[in-house]
Amino acid sequence: MKTQEFLKEHKYYKTLIESATDYVVAINRNYQIIMANELFKNEFGMQPNDFCYKVWKNRNEKCEECLVEKTYRDGWGHWNVENVTMKDGRVATMLVKAIPVKNERGEIVYVLERATDITERQHLHENIDKLVGNLDEMLANRLENLQKSEEKYRTIFERSRDAIILTNPNGRIVEVNQAGVHILGYKTQKEVLALESTAKLFVEKQDFIELQKKVSQEGFVVEFETRLVGKNNSGFYALITSNVTVDVSGNIAGYVLIIRDITKRKISQQQIKKRNIRLNILNSISKTVSSSLNLDEILSSAIDKTLEVLESDSVRIYLMNDKKQILNLVAHKGLSTKLIAKPFIKTRNPGDGLLGQTILDGETRLVDNYLRSRDPYVDFMIEEGLHTTAYIPLSNKGQLIGVMCVSSHYPVELAAEYIEFLTAIGNQIGVAVDNANLYENIKQAYEDLKDAQEQIVQTEKLASLGKLAATIAHEINNPLAAVLTYIRLMIKLIDLNRFSRERLEDISRYLATMESETARCGEIVKNLLAFSRQSKITIKSSSITDIIDRTLFLIAHDLEIKGIQLRKSIEPNLPKVQCDFQQIQQALLNLMYNASDAMLDSGTLTVKANRKAGSEKFLDVMVSDTGCGITEEDKEKIFDPFITTKAEGKGVGLGLSVVYGIITRHNGTIEVVSEPGKGSTFKVRLPLAPL
Repeated sequence: MKTQEFLKEHKYYKTLIESATDYVVAINRNYQIIMANELFKNEFGMQPNDFCYKVWKNRNEKCEECLVEKTYRDGWGHWNVENVTMKDGRVATMLVKAIPVKNERGEIVYVLERATDITERQHLHENIDKLVGNLDEMLANRLENLQKSEEKYRTIFERSRDAIILTNPNGRIVEVNQAGVHILGYKTQKEVLALESTAKLFVEKQDFIELQKKVSQEGFVVEFETRLVGKNNSGFYALITSNVTVDVSGNIAGYVLIIRDITKRKISQQQIKKRNIRLNILNSISKTVSSSLNLDEILSSAIDKTLEVLESDSVRIYLMNDKKQILNLVAHKGLSTKLIAKPFIKTRNPGDGLLGQTILDGETRLVDNYLRSRDPYVDFMIEEGLHTTAYIPLSNKGQLIGVMCVSSHYPVELAAEYIEFLTAIGNQIGVAVDNANLYENIKQAYEDLKDAQEQIVQTEKLASLGKLAATIAHEINNPLAAVLTYIRLMIKLIDLNRFSRERLEDISRYLATMESETARCGEIVKNLLAFSRQSKITIKSSSITDIIDRTLFLIAHDLEIKGIQLRKSIEPNLPKVQCDFQQIQQALLNLMYNASDAMLDSGTLTVKANRKAGSEKFLDVMVSDTGCGITEEDKEKIFDPFITTKAEGKGVGLGLSVVYGIITRHNGTIEVVSEPGKGSTFKVRLPLAPL
């Protein structure tokens, strides 16, 4: 044990020295005073690590008959009467005794010098024997305690579960405990001590250099993580805590390394990290499944995410066709174009090969080496360079729907955890396929519904055309009658040869009337054809004023016949709406006809259009009547198909249902306000066209 460590560890011995009435100092082999009592310091004024001959004798070199040198040389105590110089310059005669202080191995740790002023010889004579006896007894007790302490530390050293290695300054192992022998994989301490340097324990030599540098600079290092190698090159992860040991002169005497094997913990951390990554992959696939209904997109994402975390490098996904007669390759990655082009890769019958057998019984199949596989297509797999493959059945709601093949071009351990992860991905794919099928079914049902709705709209148009027939016939009959009358009159004038210059003005008037009446007929027919034309919805910017005017033109004669007054209030400079012109015209015409039918004995039809209050995205169209009104009970189901409040034979209840469908398809809304006996108001809200 080094002197500084000895003094630091046993503080009460220093206290003993401080209590002495003599001048007491401890001197190392370099003649440096490493400890002194306060009496000595006060009288001689020493500085830390001063040389004894400098302080005692004011010399620049050691004395010829040096007591310290003799004591270190023969290990015995020596005494002498010497003259010394005090701090104040006074020369005193001292009786100086040099006493060696040894450790349990008999090595001299330092020399203790005690000096007594002889001028007080009598007083000193009475106390020297007592003091010497007490010091010897105390030293003996201290050495005994040190021996016990050494035994305690030796017990800790040997029973530690961590490896403890002591080295010299060059890194050579000088001592190792039994745990160190075991951790390094050796049988005896002798084998470990035979290593030339601790550097041989490090897998990465740079780690050893870095550790040694840190310990030398800072004095210690805590939990330095590295890879060590033991006997037979068996590597393991380790945490090293290290510190330096120094000698009396403060030079590095060696290193202490406490090594803890953390291989199990490291593997556990890596497994946890791998599981977290896999959970994140599953979560990512799950999000893709829930956020997308595109099966190709989902399958491609699932394959990419799978290859991110697995050791495998190729994936194929097969799904059964609708008749469940054949497996089709729907997604793949990581295989050559040559192999993918093979017919047995593109499609596979149930029961054909390992892939086909998997879809029959739903059992996972593993191939860890195709050289030992009985698959009928093994030669092609070997030619592709595949080494391992896992065939994972895909199912949804208990039904087998396909197979996922995960392969690699090099050996991969097909552990239970690996297969469990693939199965979880397979389950996600099963859900994705089900969602995609449901989406396709719903999409088809929606398309069928749209077609049916178009047919209903067209049917309602035909019904509306039936109502228009009489009005149109009467409307066209009047101008045609006028045209016919003037034609007959002109024929008669020709027969009577009365086309004189005087009659040209009348003939010109007749032709102008015929032209205007014929144009009127053409406009009526044009509107009728436009209204009845069957077409898909075509959204574009349209003027709501034009739509209202065209609609009122079609119903004007019906209102005139029934004696219904028309009030039109259109806000000026209205922006255009985003709609299908003919569809919105159909909706407004139905609302106006319903209003007309609700007013049996004349009344007033009011049509208004204005911006929605407080909104820059919609405008409102209101169709109001002063008719019979609608009851609260009927208002709840007024837009349901085949619900009508008209008398039998007056309607089938499709008009308002068609109106509701048209408006909602335009991202608009329709609502009704009505009171029995006071009339009704239908408000249609339509989106404005973008500027």
